[in-house]
Amino acid sequence: MTDTRATGYDGLASRFVPEDEFRAFLLACFGLAGHELFLGHADRLAEDLRDVPPEVRFPAFCTYREVSGHFAMGYDVGVEGYLVDRVGRREFTERFAARFDAYVLYGDTEPPGLWTVILPDGSRLCAAMEEGEDDSFVLDAATAPVPGLPEVPVIPGLG
Repeated sequence: MTDTRATGYDGLASRFVPEDEFRAFLLACFGLAGHELFLGHADRLAEDLRDVPPEVRFPAFCTYREVSGHFAMGYDVGVEGYLVDRVGRREFTERFAARFDAYVLYGDTEPPGLWTVILPDGSRLCAAMEEGEDDSFVLDAATAPVPGLPEVPVIPGLG
């Protein structure tokens, strides 16, 4: 039995990942059997769970949604403590970025108002972001260039 607490891994990805590919990734990443994972679009959550008995618990519970701006997809993954021991937040984000050739924004230990961005090659940078209406997310500045986003100002001392 693990003492690690259940937690959530949420992020924004520059590439929208189809559900079947995302499912395969999550199962492999956490070493899960199919029945241990719930994955569904955030807008269809009630519909997808309609026939699931209320006592059923999923060790990994994930929703995703389309977003706009500099990102195409947002995801929220809730995981039991023993899965946190298998794959931590940073490792999960690095694996996602590499597998789907995307840059991924997530929260780690950065100062308030800043975020960590993992690039497909595993490198990290810090970024400031503005959240607009209708799930629009735009990077305002970053500590290094973001591939494909030459318009994002580079401020090496950001934060």
